[in-house]
Amino acid sequence: MRTELVVAEPRMSLEEAHRLMVQTGVRYLPVVEGRRYLGLLGERHLRLPLAPWAPKHLQADLKAPVGRFLKPFPEAHPDEPPEEAAFRMEAARVGAMPVVEEGRLLGLVTAYDLLRGLLALFRPQVPASRLEVLVPDLERLEAVLQALRATRTPLVGLHVYPEARGLGFRLLLQVGVLDPRPLRERLWALGLYPFSP
Repeated sequence: MRTELVVAEPRMSLEEAHRLMVQTGVRYLPVVEGRRYLGLLGERHLRLPLAPWAPKHLQADLKAPVGRFLKPFPEAHPDEPPEEAAFRMEAARVGAMPVVEEGRLLGLVTAYDLLRGLLALFRPQVPASRLEVLVPDLERLEAVLQALRATRTPLVGLHVYPEARGLGFRLLLQVGVLDPRPLRERLWALGLYPFSP
């Protein structure tokens, strides 16, 4: 969530709001009155009303207050997990969500913010290699851990995903070695078949 935001007041003209968005490079402009959140103005929603080639009946009055052009956006709560925010943004097909608590705007979470968070989750903080292993059940996870111990391979990250149609699990291993061949050979010896993506 970003908390340093460019905001507009509801009485600001559409022309001024558009100029503010262009000058600051923001794509979403929260509209607030004092600390009270009123709505969000998205760049995408302004394209047609501001386009000089648009039919006259679709063009907007540039002097009209932005309060007239607010579109409903889903809102996030500050305690909401990021994946829930991502699911709701995807369902609503929006690239940002205001973070609101008791009517007050606290920040804005964007698709870019969520992508950065996802990368931080999956990117190891040390040099590492990546292996994937398909296992029929999670009891085989113990064999994978034994192979790590036996080859003295440090585990940097582990993510577990169920395979479609109940066909077991995919283990994504991030290991703290640049040459995972000893681990790969040990897994093969245990009847597990790792592959590198």
